[in-house]
Amino acid sequence: MWKLNTKGSLLTAIVVLTVTTPPAWALDWQDPEWAGVGCPSILSGNWMPLTDSPYTGLLIEFKSQGAVLSSKGNSTMLYDWTQNPKDSQYFILKRVSEDQESFPTYLKIRPHMAIQINSKGQKLTQCKIKVFLFESKQKADQMSYLSWDIYKKEQ
Repeated sequence: MWKLNTKGSLLTAIVVLTVTTPPAWALDWQDPEWAGVGCPSILSGNWMPLTDSPYTGLLIEFKSQGAVLSSKGNSTMLYDWTQNPKDSQYFILKRVSEDQESFPTYLKIRPHMAIQINSKGQKLTQCKIKVFLFESKQKADQMSYLSWDIYKKEQ
């Protein structure tokens, strides 16, 4: 009798934990929670930081031929960017400007959150991305980042 109750309790605990544990994965560029509310499947335009890190203040402008990071002090860096062939969740940026040591060498970007607000009969969507900063390709491959920031698209 005791063994039956223990097995039943264990099975119940596993089912409860499975149902109530939130998913551990992040959004993808094609997820309905991202793309379905109007967020971009390819990065474009100007994005501004929302969080506080050593690199706060870096505005990112995505163009078809690359990305430009601009700091508060009007310094700029150029980056090439591609979608990661191994993991379509991330876009990878590699610095091509050689002068500024203060800028990170690699960045990885993934969708973070999409919020839709109904205001005065209109649906307003706010798309946020997470930008991870790395000192080298090896660190980027290992996801050993210097810091990260949340960015939102300028309206």
